[in-house]
Amino acid sequence: MDPMIRATMEESRRVSKLTDRFDALGRGNPAPMGFATRAPAAAPPSMLLIGTAPAANVGMYADVKGVDAILLTGADKLAVDTGPLSALKGKLWGASVGDIDFEGLGRLQDAGCDFIVPSAGDPSAAIMRDDDMSRGFEVDTSLSEDLARALDLMPIDFLVLTPPPGIWPLKLSGLIKLEGTISLIGRHFAIRMEQPPTADQLEIVRDLPVDALLIDLASSSADDLKRYRELINAMPPRKPRAGGGDHAVGAVSQTGTMSNSHQHDGNDDDDDDDDDWDD
Repeated sequence: MDPMIRATMEESRRVSKLTDRFDALGRGNPAPMGFATRAPAAAPPSMLLIGTAPAANVGMYADVKGVDAILLTGADKLAVDTGPLSALKGKLWGASVGDIDFEGLGRLQDAGCDFIVPSAGDPSAAIMRDDDMSRGFEVDTSLSEDLARALDLMPIDFLVLTPPPGIWPLKLSGLIKLEGTISLIGRHFAIRMEQPPTADQLEIVRDLPVDALLIDLASSSADDLKRYRELINAMPPRKPRAGGGDHAVGAVSQTGTMSNSHQHDGNDDDDDDDDDWDD
């Protein structure tokens, strides 16, 4: 389906908070209008930090500081019993699920779930139900052009990229592998990280472009979280890439918006206030 037609058909859909934050990355805040003096609002960062946590221990990570969102892994049981999810009230969170039906997805959404990522293996096709939650999908550097083409036609808002073992510290060969994968599809990318990178490496990874770091909260110390946050906050704005942008074709997310996923050049005019970055 033509991207513009699909965007028009779904333009009335609610944008999930995660998709909204992805689309706002790196944008400068508009100058206040009129003569009133107003302190400038803090600009959104140029990357997000997403923490993964076992769904069975949801209460342990409900108050974690420094992350923009939490992805609960192994969350199938929570689609049946959503009681433990009350600990996440007011937080931005999503769930990694596999064997689930429409009713289970509805219960998660009612409990506050903002985004869904299919779990490993061969999850139920019901997971791609047309609703207001964002959809992610896990890939690695073996992503083929055929699969990328299929994903481009599906309601996928972002991709979670697992880099090959031993890629850090990043060498040119590793950078080429990552770039080759990311260039196949115009979606937001989150990359799995096992430890905080150096500031130089993080800036290089961001400019691939990568829009989020995905870290394991169970194996990350408070110092690690602080380091990730400091590195992200200290990065300069992403510069426009040569050749007319990061991807020539804008991505159409499940929310139906032409996100132009990787065109975060800091020059977009956006009148929406973004006051909820510190959920």
